[in-house]
Amino acid sequence: MHQPKRSVQTRLKTTAPVDASPASPEANPKHNMEDLLSEIMKMGATLNRVATDVTVIRADTTELKNSVSALQTRMDEAETRLSNVEDSANNMANDNTRLAERVDQLWQRIEDYENQSRRNNVRLVGLKEGKEAGSNLNDYVRKILRDGFKLDGDEFEIERSHRSGGPRKDDNLAPRMILVRFLRYTARQKVLAAAKKTKGLKWEGCTLSMFEDLTKERSDQRRRFSPIMKTLWQHQVKHTLAHPANLRFTWKGKRWSFTDPEKAEHFVRDNITTAEQED
Repeated sequence: MHQPKRSVQTRLKTTAPVDASPASPEANPKHNMEDLLSEIMKMGATLNRVATDVTVIRADTTELKNSVSALQTRMDEAETRLSNVEDSANNMANDNTRLAERVDQLWQRIEDYENQSRRNNVRLVGLKEGKEAGSNLNDYVRKILRDGFKLDGDEFEIERSHRSGGPRKDDNLAPRMILVRFLRYTARQKVLAAAKKTKGLKWEGCTLSMFEDLTKERSDQRRRFSPIMKTLWQHQVKHTLAHPANLRFTWKGKRWSFTDPEKAEHFVRDNITTAEQED
């Protein structure tokens, strides 16, 4: 059956595009351009803020770098000063050591000079106060030497003698010692030897002893050997305490000498005392 022909207008309406709408983006290029420009402007503003922040960061970094540089300079100066202080402290320590050694040497010399100045002196201990009353003290000491120690002659001439210290404040105190200075050193040595033999002279109700006149430091130094010498005496080992404080003795055919009491004590304990106990 033959269909009737459609008109041209009808065919055009049928073939027209359906999606050619005015609201489509592709159909409005002006709108797309405005959006693009808006995005570009936003990006530009962001970039400007970033550039500003970078500038601030760069300035802060420069300031921090300058601060670190200044701090490094100050640290270098502090290290230099500290090094100088350490060098000065070391020099002072060395100087103090040398000065201490020098002071010790000078003190030893003073000790020697003072003890040398006392080399003619003896100390007479035990004579009751007032025994010498009514007579010259020099004459009374000469009488003790002559009648007590059996020492007489011009060799025992006394230069001077006197009681030590000030007057006694209490009669119950021990009598003050008498310091006797002989004109000759040989007299002093003989008097000390005689006093050592008597081991305490009985004289008019008193027990008299004679000792060397030494400084307190030297006396303390020599006194530290007393226990050791007592041990040597108990074991019948001959010994002597030489000037200024040098312990000497012979053991098993060999001569020993000690200036240090501790070393002497160790030797005597480890050798002499131990050997006697083993025997």
